[in-house]
Amino acid sequence: MVAEFEGVPVYHPRTFIPRPSRFFSGDAWDREANTLIDYCRRKPELRAADIVVGHFMLPDGYHALRLGRALGIPVAAVAWGDDVHAWPAERPYWRDRLRDVLTGVDLPIACSQRLVDDGNSWLDAPRDDWQVVYGGVDVDRFFPPDDRASARARVSIPLLHRLPPSERVMLMVGQRVRAKGYVDLLDAWGRLGAAAERWHLVMVGADWGDVDIVSEIAMRRLSEQVHWIGPCPAEDMPALLRAVDAFVLPSHNEGLSLTMLEAMASALPTIATNVGGHAEVITSSEEGWLIPAKDVSTLESALRELMTDESERRRRSRGARRA
Repeated sequence: MVAEFEGVPVYHPRTFIPRPSRFFSGDAWDREANTLIDYCRRKPELRAADIVVGHFMLPDGYHALRLGRALGIPVAAVAWGDDVHAWPAERPYWRDRLRDVLTGVDLPIACSQRLVDDGNSWLDAPRDDWQVVYGGVDVDRFFPPDDRASARARVSIPLLHRLPPSERVMLMVGQRVRAKGYVDLLDAWGRLGAAAERWHLVMVGADWGDVDIVSEIAMRRLSEQVHWIGPCPAEDMPALLRAVDAFVLPSHNEGLSLTMLEAMASALPTIATNVGGHAEVITSSEEGWLIPAKDVSTLESALRELMTDESERRRRSRGARRA
């Protein structure tokens, strides 16, 4: 099946996982790679490709490496974060596959220099031919509002329409997994007391993961100030960032958060943890708060300063946009 996106043909080869799996020998990744190889060999325009690119190191990079070797063309693979951090850490089986990809691809790419170092940490002989390609932000879509109150009235989240103009909103965006730092953030928020009296924390993200955020909020009795919204369509994100007053991302690991970059392009004062490439963007206090990961006390202090010091908030808002 062939589709088209902005004039570029997009191919959708089909594979299947036979059930019950105990009756079928072989490796699922190799089965998928073999499907890709057979599919591309049958199509002259794909056999004539110049390069194979795996969008992630795993599992995409493994499939790309098998395909590139079969077609006799170079292979590139991109490291984004979890493919180098969480996934191989949680799945021992993936670790050898990651080393195979990191060793075998012709061009390893990472979204930050920090991720290069993290990728090389899996190798006995680190590579010196990585290319760093930072994520981009469309500044024609992500920009500060002329009037935040008007922007809030136009956003698609009804909760924000109900808040009086005097109430401020901090946004967090991320899948509801522990590694995004949700529990750290809720623990820190629960300590703020009067400092957070006129602030609301709005959290949006994919509604699956290993943290029940609604229960975590209720357990801390924060339901009046802290709100789990769930998924937000990507096309609504620019308007949402213009409708809030600050952004926080207390992740335990990242490659380089695109949502953080979009928040900074929207001139939001930003608190982020020093993981992945964040220190390559927030290089001084002019541009935001860069704090250690998993440090609830430091997170609390940064939140308190952001909430109570308007001049500091404005200073870092200006710096965020410039960064």
